[in-house]
Amino acid sequence: MTARAQRRMLNEVKKNPRVSARDLKKSLAHANISVDESTIRKTLNKNGVHGRTPRRKPLLSRKNIAARLKFAKEHLDVPQHYWQNILWTDETKVELTFSVPTWAIPVKKVSTSHCS
Repeated sequence: MTARAQRRMLNEVKKNPRVSARDLKKSLAHANISVDESTIRKTLNKNGVHGRTPRRKPLLSRKNIAARLKFAKEHLDVPQHYWQNILWTDETKVELTFSVPTWAIPVKKVSTSHCS
């Protein structure tokens, strides 16, 4: 695999970490670069990009769905200015589907050798 093809592949993974090796193979094929999926994985691993499955988030229970719907119906006719005084502190991410594998892109560490 050429250095140019490697850069192209790494840039695509940085743009979309959830892209699969199969999709990378297809996009490289559009650029007339023929590469096997295992070669793509090996190349990404050599460059510090490893395949990972993201942490699963809890699914909504029937009880939570009912409580959210009840809250929404009760506050349907509340004027817009009412919500400006509300402090929203719950930032829980809830997914209704299963996780999709993603590529873990390494973060460059900042050198602290010059600091005392």
